[in-house]
Amino acid sequence: MALLDIQSVSPQMNNDFNVRILNYKVVDEGKYALYTIQLTVDGYTWVVERRYSEFDAMDMRRFPDRKKSFLPPKKLIRNLDAEFLEERRMELEKYCRALLELEVWYQKQKKVNSLPLLTAKFFDFHQYEIHSIVDDLSVRLGGVGDEWLTSSESSPKYFEFTPIEMHAITERLRLPEPTAPDPRMVADLGNTVDFLHRVRALKVRGAKGYVGTSNIVWNSLTYSLHFCKNLLALWITDSDATKVHGLNTIKRTLRRLVVHYSMNNLEDLLLDKEQVLPIIEQEHWQCLEEVDFSFNDLKRIDESVRLLGDVQKLNISHNNVTEIGGYLQHLTCLTELDLSSNGITSVQHWNQLLGNLKKLILANNAIKDASGLSRMYSLEYLDLRYNAIETLDSVYPLGSLPCLEALHLKGNPIRKIVEYRTRLLEGFGERSWEVKLDGKAPDDRERDTIRLRMALRRAREEKEEKERKRREKIEERIRYISGDICRLSEELDSS
Repeated sequence: MALLDIQSVSPQMNNDFNVRILNYKVVDEGKYALYTIQLTVDGYTWVVERRYSEFDAMDMRRFPDRKKSFLPPKKLIRNLDAEFLEERRMELEKYCRALLELEVWYQKQKKVNSLPLLTAKFFDFHQYEIHSIVDDLSVRLGGVGDEWLTSSESSPKYFEFTPIEMHAITERLRLPEPTAPDPRMVADLGNTVDFLHRVRALKVRGAKGYVGTSNIVWNSLTYSLHFCKNLLALWITDSDATKVHGLNTIKRTLRRLVVHYSMNNLEDLLLDKEQVLPIIEQEHWQCLEEVDFSFNDLKRIDESVRLLGDVQKLNISHNNVTEIGGYLQHLTCLTELDLSSNGITSVQHWNQLLGNLKKLILANNAIKDASGLSRMYSLEYLDLRYNAIETLDSVYPLGSLPCLEALHLKGNPIRKIVEYRTRLLEGFGERSWEVKLDGKAPDDRERDTIRLRMALRRAREEKEEKERKRREKIEERIRYISGDICRLSEELDSS
């Protein structure tokens, strides 16, 4: 990440701090020319495109006393000739170099560590350089931060930062510098720190590839959240979870955690990277109620999941999990689990791991047999859509679940079975009309069919029971007769 150390930078530009205008191009059907400016700071580079009118507008604001301006003058006639544009390119490059060298000299005299925001924003320092990023943030948050925080109390919403901004704040706080770059306190770092102390919902959105036109990689920079003292909700997306530090503070306050497109392993985020203690001894997330780890590249649920403490809702959908392992059993308060769109094939013995679940979503997996869920007696909602369930025997045992109210089987081959709804609902016995199958309760015709099937089943069972008792009596009589014969034989032998 670019860091312009004004107090130590050379007064004359060099390889560590430089500006060049690489080329120009005529755009908008020959109406004007754009100049491509390349900035270099501490090994990082980026480019900015500006037309002459933008140079002129910035120069007017920077030098209200036009006698101090050294911008090349306007030309109204033949100002798009190739020869003129090349000459203008060299003149503007000299202007850029002189302007930045002048700003550095002025700031050194005032013992200020960052460029003036006017100049910084013209050259896009506020997108790529630590001081300017934080100064720009501080100005904006000083103006709208309080208003946004107040409005978010009545209508909760996330305030969004980028990993670049979070990294810049983290690094800026480490520098032994005053919080404000000038006596007027316009860009006071305290505005940003105060906002982060008070914000309740924070979103960090990264991206793939490079930041803008620079050679800075979006997700290559670490950042800390230790200054978020009252955070209730955190949403990280399109980032790298291994780059997030300082989580101990939010472990004591956070209620909702969302991480998308940012993890290969749960421990990338959940484990304290500076701790050497066993997982069981590390600090747990004390207030978490809801966790959403969907749309990542998780292949297993590792032991670090134990650190989620008393979480009630857990979403691990749209990953590459094939089995749940044995660690979810430690989440004793877990009532809702979403494992849809993974690679799960078996649910055998899940009752030993997820005994308290009320809602289980397993859509878009490769499950063939759901009978392993028949002892999860707390289940109220079960989603098995778009799996590979073919036979009634593989789901009929679910009828023993006393609390189940909703069962979804859309997209399974089993739906091709004639009268599959009534035959399946029959398994719930007297509760069959309380259960919604595929979002629909049984209609009158289905209820009549179920009643008839249940009556026939009871009649068959009664008949089988009578036959069983009859056979038992016959067998008992045979044993009795056999006993009499044995005793008679013994008496004859003894005589």
